[in-house]
Amino acid sequence: MNRIPKGCSNIGGAIAANMEYCRGAAMHLFSLYGYHPFSPAEFQLVEDVWSNLSPARARRLIPLMSPLGEPCVLRGDLTLSAVAYLGSHHTRSERPLRLSYADRIFSVPQPPKDNLEENQVGVELIGWENAGADAETASLLLRTLDALNIENSALVLGDVSVLSTIFGGLPRDMSDKLVETLKNGDYTEYRAAAAEASLPEGRLKLLHALPRLKGGCEVIDEAAALLGDSEPFAPLRRLCSSLSKLGYSQRLRVDLGFVRDLGYYSGPVYNAYSSADGTLLGGGGRYDGLLAKEGIEGQAAGFALNLKELASHCASPAPTPQLMLWGGGCDCAEVLRYADALSKKERSFELSWAKDMTESLSTARLRGYKWWIDFSGRRALSLPSGRELSLNEFEAEVLSC
Repeated sequence: MNRIPKGCSNIGGAIAANMEYCRGAAMHLFSLYGYHPFSPAEFQLVEDVWSNLSPARARRLIPLMSPLGEPCVLRGDLTLSAVAYLGSHHTRSERPLRLSYADRIFSVPQPPKDNLEENQVGVELIGWENAGADAETASLLLRTLDALNIENSALVLGDVSVLSTIFGGLPRDMSDKLVETLKNGDYTEYRAAAAEASLPEGRLKLLHALPRLKGGCEVIDEAAALLGDSEPFAPLRRLCSSLSKLGYSQRLRVDLGFVRDLGYYSGPVYNAYSSADGTLLGGGGRYDGLLAKEGIEGQAAGFALNLKELASHCASPAPTPQLMLWGGGCDCAEVLRYADALSKKERSFELSWAKDMTESLSTARLRGYKWWIDFSGRRALSLPSGRELSLNEFEAEVLSC
């Protein structure tokens, strides 16, 4: 009974409490921006998923057969679920559609990771047709990190449409190899493959320079000069400008060789990292191309954040109960009425129904509570100091703060 499948985990204790705190804070923030909660199906039809992901990502999906005999996979991507929901439930006149979610995805892990499941929280903005969608979703990601006091973070931005411009006209096997080497950070192999490319001068210069085009937003100007054309960089430039005007310039990094492996992005993309330890917190971007594949016109953008990583990096962890309320030997309804009054004052607590007072006190000390309340004796005990107050004194001195 103590075993769980490899790659899975039961999460409890402080990290589970922090995950719930981060989920609630993020979903509340999303609701203030007009995003509506969305609960996706756990299964996805293979035919709806396979062709919309990159081959590398599709191979990591976990296949199964539904009880009705339909070939499915465990949900491997929440954006695909959101687009499927849009296509089946909303007409064009009802867009733009703003969805938020907090749910799990499942996939075969890539070393060094070994987890089959990941808890995500994120948003999708579907059907908006100007640059505001890029700025809205990227800034909302940063606002989410700020709300959780994860300000020690950075946003790395790229644009897959720029890569498509550079690689356009190359043989498919060569462009695939260039993308794969960029994704893996294997720049020696990248340079070897790029050396065989035949392209117009501007694109060839940019092709060779890609691995080093990293830094502040000024990198975009350098790349435009190499190409001799600034138009392909306009969406990324606008996004950087908007985020800088919002005060995020010091947290932005541009990497024009940045590649996402999901296969459906079609414009500016980004990943959020902890500046403290380099952990990937999540990412997103624009995916107009996915809508087009589903026969839906318009623009779409969104992001997803790893809930467990948010919980690990959150500087304001979930509040923990500060007191134990012992109701042993009392009328249960009276104790619960007092507990309800505590909850209305936003005080967290744990009820104790142990018959023995010593047992209740021992449990309170074991769990590190600051106060233990004897409801029948109308008294409160400070566990760190041993100071005793009447319940009236406790309410006036401690609960009124």
